[in-house]
Amino acid sequence: MPFAPTGLLTLTTDFGTSDPFVGIMKGRILGRLPGAHIVDLTHAIPPGRADLGGFWLAQAWTEFPPGTVHLAVVDPGVGTERKVVLAECHGQLLLAPDNGLLPEALRAGRTPAWRIMRPDLPARLGLGPLSRTFHGRDLFAPLAGLLAAGELEPAGFGPAGLPQDPNPLPRPLSSPGRIRGRVVLADHFGNLITNIAAPLLHGFRQPRVEAGGQSLPLLGTYAEAAPGAPLALVNAFGLVEIAVRGGNAAVGLGLGAGQSVDIRDGIAA
Repeated sequence: MPFAPTGLLTLTTDFGTSDPFVGIMKGRILGRLPGAHIVDLTHAIPPGRADLGGFWLAQAWTEFPPGTVHLAVVDPGVGTERKVVLAECHGQLLLAPDNGLLPEALRAGRTPAWRIMRPDLPARLGLGPLSRTFHGRDLFAPLAGLLAAGELEPAGFGPAGLPQDPNPLPRPLSSPGRIRGRVVLADHFGNLITNIAAPLLHGFRQPRVEAGGQSLPLLGTYAEAAPGAPLALVNAFGLVEIAVRGGNAAVGLGLGAGQSVDIRDGIAA
């Protein structure tokens, strides 16, 4: 499905909301496309964590219709010679620094068409001198606005080329009757989201989740656990999650990103 712009854009950054950075980016987008519809996915990516920016974008971008432009700016290499990458996939465009964010977002069976920005493109578009510290304003926002307006076509962005993928999130390891994964992050509620996808549980008849010295049942809903009790379940994104009913699992269980998580089949044990 070729990309046909609709004026819809999403933003994912590590800028937070206490400073005006996100608002300034929106101003630059609206300057190129006054009728743009801008959706904030999140601005709470941990600073510099392009891999986690890609993780959350992976859960979100497919919820949007064809014609959407997804702009993700987690850019610890801002001002350096790092490149800029564009992916076209299922009629949508994803734009980000070339630091592994987009490969993470598109890892799950996706076959995007990749393009690397021509070095002379900003000058040809009249973007002017770029600051060394705020390419979200000077480069990415105008590019996203032009793409969403249809004034810049993907073919004009640059030649085909593969992106970098320097720090991919770890993949789970699977063996008969056992899966070993890790906690990727804790969400706003303190629920611990792992890298273990539900299809890996196929064939497990009585799975139990082991983390931080605890063995937890894999339940269907939060409400199946007693109030204050820890549990595991498959969340809305199809990933195994560790939670505490009515509580904060990250605090209550003392677990966090990188923590090992094992799932064993109680029948096979």
